[in-house]
Amino acid sequence: MKTFLKNALAALVLLIAAMFLAAPVTAQAKASNIKLDVNRTYKQYDFTGDQKPDKFRFSTASYNAYAFKSYQVSLNGKKALPEINGNFYSFEIRRLELNNKKIYLAIIPVTDNGDILGAAIYQYNGGKFNRVVDLNDMFKIGYHNNAKILKVTGNKITVEHSVMSYALGLISFRLDYQYKNGKLVQATTKPKLTDFRLKYIKKAYWTANYAMTALKSPGGKRVATLKKGQKAKIDRIYLNAKHNKIYLHVKIKGGKSGWVKGWTEDSSRPSSTGMFAEVQYAG
Repeated sequence: MKTFLKNALAALVLLIAAMFLAAPVTAQAKASNIKLDVNRTYKQYDFTGDQKPDKFRFSTASYNAYAFKSYQVSLNGKKALPEINGNFYSFEIRRLELNNKKIYLAIIPVTDNGDILGAAIYQYNGGKFNRVVDLNDMFKIGYHNNAKILKVTGNKITVEHSVMSYALGLISFRLDYQYKNGKLVQATTKPKLTDFRLKYIKKAYWTANYAMTALKSPGGKRVATLKKGQKAKIDRIYLNAKHNKIYLHVKIKGGKSGWVKGWTEDSSRPSSTGMFAEVQYAG
């Protein structure tokens, strides 16, 4: 019995120690990416970067029980973001803090069709919140944009974007925004691709609707031709920082791999139905 009690006590001590050691890590992780509620006043968080708590409030005005007609942000009793009007159904609001103590405010308003008109990451400076990252800036490669803040790691913010792309229909990918030389900049250019169409129809390959030149690198030299009717897998994309150029990394069935230029808002349309036979768009 004494041995049992001794072992039980030792196990309890180890459990308490493990909980104690784990608690600061959890608290730190939460502190870097905090979800905020609408129409609630917060007094415990620093937003200006002076390491002193501020009085923060994200206020909304309602149409009815299902929608909001406007929102605005106040800090320490003063308007820090002007009233923005629209037709909003929900908001994702997050306070983000990097390891270097730089603080940001992410606002993702959800409008009709799940769009996120006006979504951005802001930083407080000069008495107001200034937009530093436009999270809705994907209209050059598609429409029905959406975004979700996934995590803060070190001095970078990871965001998952989804867009009804002109190239492949509905796709999703993750971009890292890294703090560099005083700014948040897009650090990811070749993210892994999640496409929803092939999974839905349970296919493994895309079928080319016309002949496409496959390049060694985005904008590089030709390595192969993806012929009309040939099948290929697409595992990632190239997306430049201005979001007006997109390339698809294709693995031609039984052939070589390369990058084909994807459709954008301004590109020509060699096919009236899409780049690939399986592409389906939603209005």
